[in-house]
Amino acid sequence: MSIGEVKAALGEANYLLDQGRATIEGVGTALDEVAGLVLATLHDSQRSEAEHARKAIADAIREVKLTLRAIAAAQESGNAYRKALG
Repeated sequence: MSIGEVKAALGEANYLLDQGRATIEGVGTALDEVAGLVLATLHDSQRSEAEHARKAIADAIREVKLTLRAIAAAQESGNAYRKALG
């Protein structure tokens, strides 16, 4: 691969990461809405199913945040490498 091809591939990867970020942000927004409704519904419940649901929501929210951080890190690394190539 030539340097130009590598730079083009990195540009395409950055574009695809932007699309992925937008999708994950949409998932996060929907998850926030659903979480609000579910947590309000389960507010006083002490049942084990309610606790499992609360944990699942918290886990899903954490995964969205981790995924967005991973995407940002990948873009930063790719952009830094592309810049180093000149």
